[in-house]
Amino acid sequence: MAEDARSKPGIFFDHCYKGIWYPNIVLDSSIEALRSFEVRSDDVWVVTFPKSGTHWMIEIVSLILNDGYPGKINRTLHSSAAEMINMDQTFPRTLDELDTVRMDMTPFLNTIEKAPSPRVILTHLGLNCLPKELMKKAKAVYLVRNPKDVMTSWYNFLSHADFMPMTWEKNLQQFLAGEMIWGSWPEHVKAFWDIREEENLLFVHYEDLLKDPTSGIAAIAEHIGRPLSKEALQRVVESSTMSEMKATYRKMAESGLFYLTKASGLLPFLNKGQAAQWKSRFTVAENEIFDEWYRREMAGTNIPISFE
Repeated sequence: MAEDARSKPGIFFDHCYKGIWYPNIVLDSSIEALRSFEVRSDDVWVVTFPKSGTHWMIEIVSLILNDGYPGKINRTLHSSAAEMINMDQTFPRTLDELDTVRMDMTPFLNTIEKAPSPRVILTHLGLNCLPKELMKKAKAVYLVRNPKDVMTSWYNFLSHADFMPMTWEKNLQQFLAGEMIWGSWPEHVKAFWDIREEENLLFVHYEDLLKDPTSGIAAIAEHIGRPLSKEALQRVVESSTMSEMKATYRKMAESGLFYLTKASGLLPFLNKGQAAQWKSRFTVAENEIFDEWYRREMAGTNIPISFE
C-alpha cells in the first residue's frame, strides 16, 4: 500500500514511519527519542498492542500503587502513550472542526520526563522501539488479548467517530495485512513472548485476568514490588471492575477532571471489558480466513491465546 493512500493531514488520520502505520497523534521524533530515554528504577511500563485492555491495566497498576484507593491516584500520565502528543486537550468533534480546532503538538514525553516517581508509563510501541535499559532497570507489564477481540474492539472504537471512516471489511483487511496502526499483532506479541523469562517483565493474558482478577492482580503487585494485604487486594479487585472504573471516570468528568482526553465522549476508551466479543461480529467465512491466517502467522510459537 502506497504511503499516500492513507496519509492525511488531519490529526486523527495515519502515516507510515519505518514501515509501520501510526496515527498522526504519534510523533516520529518521540519514537526516536524513546530508544535513549532515561528509565528510572521505580518506573512501571504498561505495554500493549492497542485495544488489549490498556487502560484497565493502567488502572490496576495505579490502584496497586495506592492501596486500592482510586481517589489517591495521580493521573498525570494516564492521558497518552509515551509516543503521542499530550492528549489532554479539546479535540475536534466534527469534520468541520478538523480544520478549525487548533491542536497542541507538545510531545507527551515532556510530561513524562518531569513526572514524579513512581511513574506508570503507557506505550503501544514494539519491543525494538522501547528504551534500551527498560528490561534491565524498570518493571514492565505486557498485556496480551486474543486478536479477534482486539480487532473487534478496534472497529467498535473507530465506529464512534464520523470523521474516521472504517468499514468492518477494511478493518479485517488491514489487520490481516499487518497494516493496523502500531503494526503487526503477531510481531508485536511474539517479540515480548520471546523475552517472557526476563526478570523485569510480566507477561499477562487478558482473558486469564478477566477470569481470575484476584490471582492476576496479586501477581502484578508482586512483580512491581508492591505486594498487597488481603484488604488492599480486595479494594483493587473491586475498584478495577469495568463498572467501577466507568463510575470513577464519570465523577472526574463531572468535576472537570478528565481522565483520558476531552475527546473521551467521542472516542470512548472503556467498552464492555468482556471476552469473545468477536463472536457477534465475525461471519463463518471471516472466522475461517482469520483462523488460517493465525495458524500461518503463529506457526512455531506456543503462546496460549484463548479465544473464549
